Amino acid sequence: MATEWHRITCFNGLGKSVAENCEKGMNVLVQGRIHYTKWTDAAGVDRYGCEIIAEKVDLLSRPKATEGDGPELVDRDRDDEVGF
Repeated sequence: MATEWHRITCFNGLGKSVAENCEKGMNVLVQGRIHYTKWTDAAGVDRYGCEIIAEKVDLLSRPKATEGDGPELVDRDRDDEVGF
């Protein structure tokens, strides 16, 4: 299975909540709409972009307080670990 990365935009209270509660590496479920943009760069080349405008964000994992170097993520739905 390949990983796909997407640009997500959150507005107003949702953006504040995500900023306060999410950390790098957490699993999240995002529901929203796809927004496509087109612009012309300084060299005159047409550029295209795509982002997801979030309407709902669910946290699927949460950081676990540890004495180690960084936060360890705990998946609420599964007990098995996936090695990356």
